[in-house]
Parts: sequence; C-alpha cells; structure tokens
Amino acid sequence: MDYLSLPLVLREGYLDRVDLADSIRHLIGLLISTRKGMLPFDTEFGSDLWEKEFSDLYVAKKSDLRASLRNAIGLYERRLYNVTVSVANVAHAQTGSEQAVSVVVKVSGNYRDETEEKRFESTYRIG
Repeated sequence: MDYLSLPLVLREGYLDRVDLADSIRHLIGLLISTRKGMLPFDTEFGSDLWEKEFSDLYVAKKSDLRASLRNAIGLYERRLYNVTVSVANVAHAQTGSEQAVSVVVKVSGNYRDETEEKRFESTYRIG
C-alpha cells in the first residue's frame, strides 16, 4: 500500500507516494516539529518540546519529554507500537557568549505491514 508523502507537493498532476515506514517517519516528524495548539482543528496535536526554551533543555527533565512524546505518538501514530523515545541535547560550537543547542529525538518501535512485523527506528534533529 502507498501513502502520501510529506510535504504534499503536486508534481505533474500526482502527489508523491511513500511506503509505510516513511509515512510513519513523516507523521512523527510532523508531530515533533509542531507546537501544541497550532492546529485549530486539533489543539492537542503536537509536542511539548516547544513549551521549553532551547536554553532550558539542558535542565529539563528528559523523562517528562520522553513520556510526553511517547503519549503523543501513541495517540496520533497508532500504526507504531512498543514505542521507545530517547531525547538528547547536542551543543554546537560557541558563538560569542551563547551556546547553540539542538535536540535529538530517537524513536523506535514496531509496526506491521501487510505481511509481517517490522522494526521502526528514526532520528529527528531540531535546532
């Protein structure tokens, strides 16, 4: 089965298609990169990650962020199960007195395609 690719781009009258794993990857990426409340038709869609300042992510409780992301994935990406989430900070080279920070989110789990169970794993970098 084919799924629509994100972002939706119309090419020669057709929308690009992807397989199930890429469809899951795209939805989780959209979920992580969306601030809760941004979608007027579903204000719960999104990530609590955006409630933190990036500078606060060094001291944020990673367990709270992991649990929040796991709950959001469980609610919006039901094709994936046995989900594990890890969150890590990555510091970049210092620029002046400030230090740039990225957040890396790794999501793992299982999904079932038409014939068998498969392993899913993807990493998302924000910032």
